[in-house]
Amino acid sequence: MLIKHNCYKARSEITAFTLLNDNTIAFSTAIHGAKIFSHEKCNALKNISIEFLGQNTTAVCFSKDSNMLAFANNNIIYIVNTENKLLLQKIRTYEGTIQLIEFAPNSKYLITGTRDGRVMKYRYDGRSGLSRLCSFGQIEYKTTRAVRNNYVSAFAFYDNLLACTGYGGSITILKIHSLSSKYTMYPSALRINALCFYNKDTLISGSVDGMLHIHSLKQKKIRATLYTPFNKINTILIMPNPQYVMVSGASEQLCIIDVKNAKVISTSYLKFKHNVLKITLTKEDNLLVILDSKEFFKVEMPKVKQLKDFILSGDLDKAYTLIDIDPMLKDTREHKRVEVMYNKLISQAINALINSNTKEARLLIRKFNNVPSKKDDINSIFKAFEFYPRFNTLYLEKKYALAYALADKHPALKYTRQYKKMEEVFKEAYSFAQKQILIGRHDIAEAILSVYITVLSKKPMLHLILKQNEDFIQFLKAISEKNFKTIEKLIRRNEIFSQIPTYIKLKKSVQLVLDSIQNHINKGDVDSAIDTIKKHLQTPSIKEELQDLYRDAKLVKKLQESYADNDFKSCYEIIDSSQNLYSLELSQLLEKHWSKLVSECEEYAFKGDFSSIKKSFGLLITVNTRLEKIGDLLRLSFHTKIKALLSKKSFKNAESIIYSYIDTFGTDSEMLLIMRTYEKASATKLALTSNRDTRKARDSWLDSPILKS
Repeated sequence: MLIKHNCYKARSEITAFTLLNDNTIAFSTAIHGAKIFSHEKCNALKNISIEFLGQNTTAVCFSKDSNMLAFANNNIIYIVNTENKLLLQKIRTYEGTIQLIEFAPNSKYLITGTRDGRVMKYRYDGRSGLSRLCSFGQIEYKTTRAVRNNYVSAFAFYDNLLACTGYGGSITILKIHSLSSKYTMYPSALRINALCFYNKDTLISGSVDGMLHIHSLKQKKIRATLYTPFNKINTILIMPNPQYVMVSGASEQLCIIDVKNAKVISTSYLKFKHNVLKITLTKEDNLLVILDSKEFFKVEMPKVKQLKDFILSGDLDKAYTLIDIDPMLKDTREHKRVEVMYNKLISQAINALINSNTKEARLLIRKFNNVPSKKDDINSIFKAFEFYPRFNTLYLEKKYALAYALADKHPALKYTRQYKKMEEVFKEAYSFAQKQILIGRHDIAEAILSVYITVLSKKPMLHLILKQNEDFIQFLKAISEKNFKTIEKLIRRNEIFSQIPTYIKLKKSVQLVLDSIQNHINKGDVDSAIDTIKKHLQTPSIKEELQDLYRDAKLVKKLQESYADNDFKSCYEIIDSSQNLYSLELSQLLEKHWSKLVSECEEYAFKGDFSSIKKSFGLLITVNTRLEKIGDLLRLSFHTKIKALLSKKSFKNAESIIYSYIDTFGTDSEMLLIMRTYEKASATKLALTSNRDTRKARDSWLDSPILKS
């Protein structure tokens, strides 16, 4: 049984909760400020009382890798140093009430979601918004009516990728630094409150009706849908064995999902007295659970290291007890090792029983008598060997049908030498019968196999060869010729064909080919990838996969050629054309340069330095797939410059730049707000012509004279 420690109880509702890089916990409350908490000592290390953090706060987050707390009171963001409680930055926003806020990992960015359905990007060392990343629910489907009750409900981060979800259960994915490769999925019409990047190719989402969607980002579709035992999923947590995730929702219990096989393996892995609000793992892989009763629980999770220690000490009974407690330890390398050691002991015990040495057999496996998962197994072995003399007699008399029936009823008899010899004889007979059928001697094949005709476990295989011999012959020929079209047609007609060892072996070899091609592409060895693809073009079952791989290989080749020619504009456009290129070493090198360039230009934008932005980007200013990000930086530089002039009451210069902005970018919502500020401060009405008083496409600045000057 898993041990639960009740560590702590907060005084008021918990509004945010984060595991910091130093393995402590930061959390905030609705009334009593924020705290830093030690889950090891189960006590609060530091109280953080801040003037504006309280009942009016609409969103809170903590930075994992630096001593910062960010919170929003409606449309104002406050950034505070948690060490000295000093206010580092105050950002007034204009995109609606902020209801969600997060620090983007390994960056200076803050990502916010508003009640108007807008996802915005800020820098915690800047006073202005950098970009609107995306918007949800702006217009209801097939109408021109703005939606009511709009929202942004969850974020997830993976390297440079951001996934966000909002109104109508839609999910938008994009690159944070470039705003490129943006696309939206619509998995559910219902609100999604939990997102988790399982890896760079897989995203998991959880909706309020308890449905969990596993999304393939490569194929941009749902790979699997699972039903959890509760509603309002709030957290999806990748476990130490990454085959599994833990899910929490509006329930007292926690659920375990096998992502690899897309199935629920435990609907009630852990149960508490109150509903679960949030879960996370410590660096020691212990589970931390926050309940709606304001309680903190720490759960000591079974660990692979413990399993290793039990293996080394030979305590297989303790190893199985641990595995029985935690199903996530199953299928690990250590579990397989335990199974091998267990089977070896069982074989020794069976040999002792064969030699009528029951005492030695019981001694060998006495440790497992109290292991629940093995108790029935152990009892069945001793029960089976009450019938061993009868089984041996049937074997010696070659009454195989009766011997097989007895072994099927008492599986422990299958460990015996006699059963293994029976299986060898059957395989030889079956193989010989196959050859007879291939040369048209059906009667001889039937005579050879007649002795097994009443064996229940052999019936499907016998039916396969004797009753469907025409299909079987075709199938064997198709396998030898690797004719996948025929193979797949015959499997649809005869499902049991898929169990034939030669087919399983062929299928594995095909997957190895696909893996080999992908490895060549990832290493940039395009020629080897294309050569392997060409050798297997006549394999219908993987035709689509080969086409996708060929497309990726050609893109990598094109990327390498563009890089060699110093055509970096084309490089970025190629990278953005396929998600499959993200993991290339060359792509990562180029993205690192882009991040550095963008960070530099953001500094210029905060200073209102349009010219330096233009100069820094150089030819990259026209990268077609990244125009949104570049345009946002250029706009921000104008906004900053105008605001600086207004603060100095330099109204004439401000007016000139406003007109220049409108000629370049049009009258967007950001500029309309600045124009109202100008008119109020200067007591002067701006004279806009009909040509100027219009909205332009977001990338219209490309044709502006100011860009070409």
